[in-house]
Amino acid sequence: MKLLKIDENKDKRSYEIKIYGIVQGVGFRPYIYNQAIKYNIKGWVSNQGSAVLMYVEGDRKNIKEFLLSIIKNPPSLAKIEKVEAYLHVLKGCNNFKIKPSSVEEAGIKFIGADVSICPECLNDISDTTNNRYNYAFTNCTNCGPRYSLIKKLPYDRENITMEKFKMCHDCEMEYNDPTNRRFHAQTNCCPNCGPKLSLLNNMGEEIICSNVILSAINILKDGKIVAIKGIGGFHLACDAYNEESVNILRQRKKRLHKPFAIMVKDIEIAKKLCYINEFEEKILFSNKRPIVILKKKEKSNLPDVVAPYMKKLGIMLPYTPLHYLLFQNDITCLVMTSGNKSNSPIQFENEKAIENLRAIADYFLIHNRDINIPVEDSVVKTVCNKEIVVRISRGYTPFIFPMKYNIEILALGAEEKSTFCLSQNKYLYMSQYIGDLKNYDTYINFEKAIDSMRSLLSFKPELIVHDMYTTYQSSKYALSHTTRKIPVQHHHAHMVSCMVEHNLFCPVIGVIFDGTGLGKDGNIWGGEFLIGTRMNFIRAGHFRNVTIQGGDKSIKEPWRIAVSYLRSINYEFNDIVNVIDEKSIDAVNQAIDSELNCYETSSVGRFFDCIASLLNIRQYITYDAQAAIELENIIDPSVKDEYQFTVVDENEVYIIEYKDILLSVISDIKTKKSTSFISTKFHNTIASATTDLVIKISEKYNLKKVVLSGGVFENCHLLVSVINKLEKANFLVYYNQQIPTNDGGISVGQLAIAEAMEGK
Repeated sequence: MKLLKIDENKDKRSYEIKIYGIVQGVGFRPYIYNQAIKYNIKGWVSNQGSAVLMYVEGDRKNIKEFLLSIIKNPPSLAKIEKVEAYLHVLKGCNNFKIKPSSVEEAGIKFIGADVSICPECLNDISDTTNNRYNYAFTNCTNCGPRYSLIKKLPYDRENITMEKFKMCHDCEMEYNDPTNRRFHAQTNCCPNCGPKLSLLNNMGEEIICSNVILSAINILKDGKIVAIKGIGGFHLACDAYNEESVNILRQRKKRLHKPFAIMVKDIEIAKKLCYINEFEEKILFSNKRPIVILKKKEKSNLPDVVAPYMKKLGIMLPYTPLHYLLFQNDITCLVMTSGNKSNSPIQFENEKAIENLRAIADYFLIHNRDINIPVEDSVVKTVCNKEIVVRISRGYTPFIFPMKYNIEILALGAEEKSTFCLSQNKYLYMSQYIGDLKNYDTYINFEKAIDSMRSLLSFKPELIVHDMYTTYQSSKYALSHTTRKIPVQHHHAHMVSCMVEHNLFCPVIGVIFDGTGLGKDGNIWGGEFLIGTRMNFIRAGHFRNVTIQGGDKSIKEPWRIAVSYLRSINYEFNDIVNVIDEKSIDAVNQAIDSELNCYETSSVGRFFDCIASLLNIRQYITYDAQAAIELENIIDPSVKDEYQFTVVDENEVYIIEYKDILLSVISDIKTKKSTSFISTKFHNTIASATTDLVIKISEKYNLKKVVLSGGVFENCHLLVSVINKLEKANFLVYYNQQIPTNDGGISVGQLAIAEAMEGK
């Protein structure tokens, strides 16, 4: 940040000042106005593009104090990235005013995220004497939707989806009153002039009732499923304590096992369900209001069907006025899952939501404030007292990060957990989570989201970056354009995503564990030890390849993976766990012998699937990584045992053998050791083997900084174990925190790699 140096020798000065960052839609101009009045400053302030521009004149001491107050104590939602100040000729202004906004095509642009209702607005909707009592769209400059409503910059009412609502006289008075917290609040409204709620049945017919919210509450209490339109899209909601309702929601949504997130009335209810430390509570109460993954209490009256086979629970607190209003008349806990069909994108338009969700929802609680950019709830957890973002979306996006070079690049990410990223004016902009691009509707949303961001930022890429795997839909998008393109290796992108977050440019050891990613040798990688920089890398080590039969089908049927591993060491699957018919097993074995629909992989994710299958935890999955997640779920932290493992050096590349580990697991299964014991012992072994190989690579290449990334490191037990072991061995360890370690972070790594290659 460039601070203004005031000349102490002259009494009167004037400056033109430009402030970049999250400075629009957060009450920044009103704040500047009031500070100008306080310090007797004359001039004006205006939005320009996505920056704030002001001309100020006054006593030199007053200007200095005025600027320091703005820079050091900006509004709570503001985030200043850069300040530019230039001497100007005195104009002789008589007052200070807010001028109309202007459009600026060039220059740095910043976009504010959607945030939760503030305490003052919460008081408004709870106060029976307030004109916004029980009003579901109450907001001010300190809270409410931002990103989901914006259509273009600058952030003014005519450029957001609130444009169709003309403010009434009272709201206009607030909007123009410098002493009011709704002064220049672009989303300002009240029951007389703002959006309205409606309650519909699943045929789209309006339910006539005196109180829409109380009627919706009664419907939820009756065990019905309600599709509720929020800030960034629809939720499917039901009473979380009603086991029958939750089961019906699972059946209708075809979501058999994947845990549901819940929204609870208050922190007291949350603490009855989960163990919550001070740091986790702070995240729950933050204005981002993500879903926080927390450890469940053993004695809870919440039905297991909410999060089957899980010791953890995803909880969020209410974050809109509507949410708070729903928690009345004994409603304390609601399932709040994304309003979509399984594997489809979130619904955010009224008519399409009714059409696509009527087979799931019994009723619809909708409103007439349009959503321009759909955003899901963000999901986070805590590891080593750090916030770890699992799914980046509402409140966290657009994620904006400074970069080194001024190159306009579009990075398209992976295929699952899709995000995209672009760079402009030495800043990186990361999109919200979009989903699995194999789904046609999700892919259409992906295209629309790119177009929307390009329009907002007046962005024209010089370069498009995509995954090496050209069958990914994101890669196909790149290949359909004439713009110059660069393919990037999947695991290198994982490594660099973490390097970006921690501002690393030096060579590092990258430990990248995931399920799938095309390697430079044409095989599927996933158990990688890389050394390199942002620009390039070499593969220093990996887990031993195994031949797996079944293609994508094997990922959904872990028993196929286990059969494939066992085939490589001459073991029969049903000799270990007799749950799959012999005919199916024979078919897989014959296909392996014939090399039919097989692939070679070093994937640690697939190794976890194999062990989960052998322990008969999961033979078929219904959501991504289910087998590995449930394998972690049965861990016993008191177990410190581990299996023997072997590391060999082949042609200057270290290989971790899986055979000895697998044979030991089989031995423990045959001697009837508990699944919890075996799972923990296996996790401990992977952590020790990882540490052992990092030490070997460090000694060979003289490197002490280690980056951990990839979807397997969503496994908290493994991540913490590896961190602890490496730090004990005196390594500097870095891992993804604000940029997802899963494929949601790939686009960031891709962009940074391309930037390093182009900016060299």
